[in-house]
Order: sequence, then C-alpha cells, then structure tokens
Amino acid sequence: MCPRLILFVALAGVVSGVSWPSPGRAQMPLDTRVLRPSSDPRAGLVLEPMGTSGSWEWNLGAWLRYAQAPVVLRDASSDAVIYRPVAHRLSVDVIGGIGLGDRVSVGFDVPVAPWQDSSAALPGSVVGGGSIARSAMGDVALLGKITLVGNERQGVRGGFGVAVLETVTLPTGSRNGLEGEGAVTASARVAGEWALGVGGVQGQIGFAARTAERSVQEPSGGVVRLGESIPWSFGLMMRPRALMSALDSSDIQSWELALHGSLPAGPVAPWGLGSPGASVLSPVLLAVDDRIALSSSRDIYVLGGLDIGLNHAIGVPEIEGILGCGWAPREHDSDHDGVPDNVDQCPDLPEDRDGIQDDDGCPEDDADEDGVPDTEDACPLIPGARSTDRKHNGCPTSAKD
Repeated sequence: MCPRLILFVALAGVVSGVSWPSPGRAQMPLDTRVLRPSSDPRAGLVLEPMGTSGSWEWNLGAWLRYAQAPVVLRDASSDAVIYRPVAHRLSVDVIGGIGLGDRVSVGFDVPVAPWQDSSAALPGSVVGGGSIARSAMGDVALLGKITLVGNERQGVRGGFGVAVLETVTLPTGSRNGLEGEGAVTASARVAGEWALGVGGVQGQIGFAARTAERSVQEPSGGVVRLGESIPWSFGLMMRPRALMSALDSSDIQSWELALHGSLPAGPVAPWGLGSPGASVLSPVLLAVDDRIALSSSRDIYVLGGLDIGLNHAIGVPEIEGILGCGWAPREHDSDHDGVPDNVDQCPDLPEDRDGIQDDDGCPEDDADEDGVPDTEDACPLIPGARSTDRKHNGCPTSAKD
C-alpha cells in the first residue's frame, strides 16, 4: 500500500505551508518554509538519527500535508490580518535517499503544491493579476548527512552522537506561487544527540545562506530584508513502550516532541539588534508526531503529526497536519544463517546448525560451558566432566549410572 501511495504522490506533488506577515510581490521569488523533511526513513518531523541507513541502503517516501492559513499578510503595528493570499494548501513532499558507506548518505526532496486556495481577490501590490497560482512547484532540495560520532549498535541508539546535515536547494520553484527562492541556497547544521536506547534528547543548530538577498515591504512602508539565518531545533524522542508496555506491545512506535525555527543572521540581527524586522524573521513552531513501523519486516512505516505555529513570523502557519509514508527495504538476516536479525542474538556471526541451540543465531563451541567442546560432548546441553569414555564424555556422573 505504501509504495503505491509514494508513486501517487510523486505524480501529484507537494509544498509545505508558509506564513507571510506583510505584503510583498509574489513575482519576487521567496521560499519561506521552515519545515523540510529528512530523507532518513527513521526520522520524525524534525529530529533524526545521527547514523545513516547503511551502505547502498535506499528508501523512498512522501509527506502529504494540509496547512491552514499558510500565507497570511499582517499589519506590522497591530498584527491584524490584512489579506489571506493562501487560506488553505494541500501539498506533498516526495523524498528519497541512499547510504554511501557507513557514515555518509545523500537524498532529495521534491516539493509540489497541487492545490492552494486564496480567500479573496488580492491587490496588485500583493500579487500580479490579483491571485496566486492555484498549483505551484517548490525548490528541489539535495540533502546530505555525515556521521562524525556514531551512537548506534545493532539498531539500538545509546550514548553521544554527532552528525552534520547539509541542504542545497535549486531554483525550481514557481515565481507566482510563493514557493521558490529563484536562486540557489545552502545550509549546514550540526546535530548532537544523547540517547538511552528507549529515548533521547537532540539539538541542532546551523547556518543557512541565500545567494540572493530578498526583501518584504510592510504596510507602513518599511522594508524587511531577508538574508542569512540560523536554523535550530531541540526535542525529545522516545519509544512509548518505555512508559508502559501496553501502549506499544510490539515496540513499533516512536514519539517526538520538538521545538524548531530559525533566527536572522544578517543583514537583520537576532532579537531586534541592528536593522528592524527580527521578529518576523524568527519563526518558532512545535512539532508532535508518532512514527509506526508496519509489516512483519518493518520495511514500511507511517508518520503522523502536527506542526503548530507559536508566533506570526515568516514561515509559520496556524497549524499544519502531516501524514507520511515510506518504504525502506533492508537485509533482515545479516549473517545469512536463517535467523532474522530481530531475534538473532549474534547478528554478525552465523549459527553453526549443529542441532544445539540453533534458534538463537549464535554458534556454540561449548553450549553447556563445561569445558568439553560440543563436538566431543556426549551431553552438550548438560554440564558434566571429561571422560575417556566417548559415550559419557561431558556428561554428569549420574548419567553414567
């Protein structure tokens, strides 16, 4: 079902919602999205593992998104709504990725908005022709991850991990749909995580650069200049089974609660320092989501969540609902011994299939640990003593009677 949905949305497309606090010209390219999906199939809405999927391991996925009031024009002095260029938007991000070795992965994000609805006719100062495009293409992004300090062992995250996350966008976005920068942009973030197996705490901070400076005209006549920014996020991840086994008896869910946004880094400075406009360039949102693995192999997953705007900065919708689906086919028997990795106690060592504890996935030299090798032990599962009698070698004394 999920692979079919991915194919459908790849044909249909998506773009995420934005919040626009002041009138400008839609002919001027500008991508104001705050939330862009990760190409890692284990990621939530905001946070993601420090490790990669593995060498040549690939995945495909899609986010279906609905945003309420994603583009709103507000008066800077009173905060009153002047226009709603986009009252509703239905959008999709088609994503994919592949691992290059054990510490590097690359991916892509193709955003398209097949439908967006304007609440009213708009003046020419806001958009030429009085309305925005009913559908629009967004800026395609190339994504990368480099693991500096890994914290994952046999699928379990524990301890401290560090990764570098990169994003480069290409100017493919629609000029009259409020969906593209019209120029290349680039950003890099450093992510750090402390995990305890059943959960973890993660923070990210970075720097995003525009190759072409943009500006937005306010109703009062002032101009807010958009340049570089400092993206950030902080959040918690946990498996609900850690709270109560009844919540997730199969241990297939992962919850996320995260704050995310950005600060201006130039020419406008953070917190109102320097040129005016810091408040409209400092989006803050709260993301909550639940990721659920499906199928017996857990190669398919669904992701449902909300991204809630906490202020009226550029890029902040009132609320956005997100439903994701992904397919990440994996090798589930690493040592090819016939015991699946999720129950294999030695996933990197093949079972020796000697008729002795062959279901645990571990080869046994001396299963009963009595000092007599299994190949010579007449009682391989019962501790005993050495004997010159091959029929009783390794058997307890009582077995000889």
